[in-house]
Amino acid sequence: MTPDENKSLDAMPSWITAVLWSGVVIVVVSFLAVISVLGYYFADATPATWIFWLALLAFPTGFIFLLVALVSIVIVRRKRQHS
Repeated sequence: MTPDENKSLDAMPSWITAVLWSGVVIVVVSFLAVISVLGYYFADATPATWIFWLALLAFPTGFIFLLVALVSIVIVRRKRQHS
């Protein structure tokens, strides 16, 4: 039995797990930034520039990380099924 036959199809490489969790953390932080920007606007205050830019740019970045993790999982599983 080769070492590849022992691997489960559901086991993910650690770098995919790291990319996945990074994407989740970035999206959560961005969501909190959006909520804080809305809170500032409801309070008739101007939010800090960095909070605004975090809310604006972190969502797409986080979802790109999640998409990379998803595509990587599909590629890894297909390679394992065909080998």
